[in-house]
Amino acid sequence: MKFVKTENLQKGMRLARPIYNKNGVLLYDRDTKLTKQGINSVKNFNLIGIYILEDAEPLPPMTEDDIEFERFQTMSVFGLREDLELIEMGREPENIENMVKLIHNAYGRADKKLSTIQNLRSNEDYTYKHCLLMAIISAAMAARLKFSDREIDEVIYAGLIHDLGLPVILETDFIDDNVKLILEYENRLGGKKELKDADSRKETLARILWVANVYDDMTSMKLEKEPASEVVAVKYLLKNASKFGDTAVGAILDSLKILYPGVCVELTNKSTGIVIAGNERNVLRPLILGFKYNEMYNLMADDVYQKVQIRDIMKTMDKRIQIDKSTLEEYMEKYSKKAF
Repeated sequence: MKFVKTENLQKGMRLARPIYNKNGVLLYDRDTKLTKQGINSVKNFNLIGIYILEDAEPLPPMTEDDIEFERFQTMSVFGLREDLELIEMGREPENIENMVKLIHNAYGRADKKLSTIQNLRSNEDYTYKHCLLMAIISAAMAARLKFSDREIDEVIYAGLIHDLGLPVILETDFIDDNVKLILEYENRLGGKKELKDADSRKETLARILWVANVYDDMTSMKLEKEPASEVVAVKYLLKNASKFGDTAVGAILDSLKILYPGVCVELTNKSTGIVIAGNERNVLRPLILGFKYNEMYNLMADDVYQKVQIRDIMKTMDKRIQIDKSTLEEYMEKYSKKAF
């Protein structure tokens, strides 16, 4: 799979991801060959480029959640762009209230971990994709910490308008005061300013937003900068948990699928392997099958973890791992009893 800039697209290239219009209608499905009309559509949407399959490359797997996220993100970016422009002009937004409800219903749940897909971002669309991902991750974190529906809506709203900046936001009379307070707290936390006599629940929501902001910024794909992996981002947050807050850091670890079965990893002993079983209690210490010698690394065991840790994730360009499910299940059945 490769990323091809819009100006370099050619007829006959095969799409690796679906293309939707701003209303969420599917225009071109995966594995579709580009036509002249398709290339013009990409240009009209002001896309900087799209993912293309290599000539002989099989279609990589995508779950229903992955596909729905692609559609939802496309629709939301168009609407969010319009609303942020309206707010900057001092006018009430038209789409955000509905977007908050959609994000809450889809992602503000404590029973399902997120598996977010990062798309390449340009200077033109970075703000909208960043704010959308912040809102989604914050919704999942707040749900994990059992905040009320209203509070989850507040942190989602705060995430969606985050990059407008406080001066613009505080001057409006149509944005909820609680949303403003969350953003004001988050701004002060990021600026290393003390929060004296702060509302404790709003401070926790602000820390959720802060952690989501840092995590997404580290892992997002940009033209001019190589993204950090999820593992590198998690290690950074854990190392600085006293600054970000143990509660918020714990919430993001509980909310995201990071080292799950099928993910390929690089180890500190220069070996590579595949995650056979995750670890809910400590995400960085799963059960791994090493490729080189077909050996098991049970990082849940202290004596093993003292010798070997996960250095990073091995990933494809679009940050998804391809693995044969039946093979994974075979290894799990064969080795899990022995490892545990």
